[in-house]
Amino acid sequence: MKKIFVVLLSVFIVNFYVYAEEINRKTVRIQTLKNNYSIVAAKLALDNAKQEYNSSLSSLLPKINFTGNFLCNGFKKDFLGNYSHTLEIVIPIFERFETYSYVKAKASEFKSAEASYNMAVSNELHKAEAAYINLMWLYEYIELLNDAKKKRIENKNMVALKYNSGKINIASLRTVEADFAVIEYYLKSAQRYIETASVQLLKAMGRNDYTTILETNERFATSEKLPKKPDCDNLITASPEFIIAQHKFERCKIQTLKAKGQWLPLLTGNIRYSAPSEQQTTDKHNEFAGISFSYTIFNGGKRYAYMQTVSNNLRIASEELKNTVNNLKARAIELYNNLTDAYELVALKTQYLNATKLHSEISAKEYVNGIINYNEWYPIEKNYFSSQIELLEAKKEAALKRAEWNTFTEKI
Repeated sequence: MKKIFVVLLSVFIVNFYVYAEEINRKTVRIQTLKNNYSIVAAKLALDNAKQEYNSSLSSLLPKINFTGNFLCNGFKKDFLGNYSHTLEIVIPIFERFETYSYVKAKASEFKSAEASYNMAVSNELHKAEAAYINLMWLYEYIELLNDAKKKRIENKNMVALKYNSGKINIASLRTVEADFAVIEYYLKSAQRYIETASVQLLKAMGRNDYTTILETNERFATSEKLPKKPDCDNLITASPEFIIAQHKFERCKIQTLKAKGQWLPLLTGNIRYSAPSEQQTTDKHNEFAGISFSYTIFNGGKRYAYMQTVSNNLRIASEELKNTVNNLKARAIELYNNLTDAYELVALKTQYLNATKLHSEISAKEYVNGIINYNEWYPIEKNYFSSQIELLEAKKEAALKRAEWNTFTEKI
């Protein structure tokens, strides 16, 4: 790793100063949770929803109003004698389910905001992990190319020796030299791509120090087992998408209850205590308690139209919930099958690589000893290198599919 990084620094130091930082999967998660803009914004939106819900609870409490009056008679300073006040307590006895509906709706919105926050966290962590997987792949790819470069040098020297002895033609030597140049190009390109991969990961984590070059010593696991296939019904009910759709349906049910309440009367309890000024001729104190009754006989058909609207919204939310459930089940099956395919492909590519490695070792000895010719040996060498690349790509794809599966299944 240190040798690779020295080469990388030699590439970048010519243009500008860079800072090297070693990073790992745990650090990526911590920094993403702390700095990512979408997560920070979702957290603030969740806090707003919580504050609105807490504020809605106050509507269940009585309303207390206090009124005071100071009367001034010319320039006389007898304010105490011209002071009156009123204390009124309004108790909502029955508000046609309006207060209840309002509180329940805010509670549902708060739960939806929690699910939205969890979904935002999951999505942003997945983006950061995908960028980190790309960085891991890049460093492992550079190591593979460095090994391949050493092997190409050995092959070039061996073929040059054969050519100088007159055993092969110039075309064979030029082919080996061209393949060596191709490896060098891939290696330099990968080293330059370190900057791009670092910027992608820094952006996903919510950082803006884009001159930082990130490096990691972590590599793809070779013995990771395929997770057990879960119960889809239990899996989807814990997903944020389902929770959001479910609470939307609940809010529509609450609106239906509120709409039905428009046909009922409004009852309010009042308790009033007033103390007039000393100069007023009325009683010293006035106490009042009662219940006010209000009912709208006809409001131009608004109640009926409102009932139809909320009824339609409830049906729409119900269908959306069913559609969300179906989509999540289909998504769960698709993701798990994709993960299974990726894991099986890694096993297959590993088996094939082992076979091509053995074939390469045997053919190299046979070529040196003159048992096989150049045209029989060299394609085997190229096939071995291709197998290494294919296995690394399969490991990367499996890691990405596992990250996608974890995002879908794990709770935050």
